[in-house]
Amino acid sequence: MYTLEIGASARTDLRRLDAAIRARVRTKLERLRETCDSQPHKRLKGKHRDKFSLTVAQHYRILYTFDRRTREIIVHRVGHRRNVY
Repeated sequence: MYTLEIGASARTDLRRLDAAIRARVRTKLERLRETCDSQPHKRLKGKHRDKFSLTVAQHYRILYTFDRRTREIIVHRVGHRRNVY
């Protein structure tokens, strides 16, 4: 299992989300934490090419990086897709 680190920007993003979306984000993050090695990751392009994206509730995204060696996931941003990229 991976450890999960929520960055400062992501913490701010989470506080601004509706409670229902925030709950769905938590569920997705827990699932990612448990299955990070076995699930496919969507790599981003452009200025975020070092990050990956996870879809939540159709229009919301989690931007994260992970390191298999240290078994750590770092969440950088969480929010509506028009705002996080």
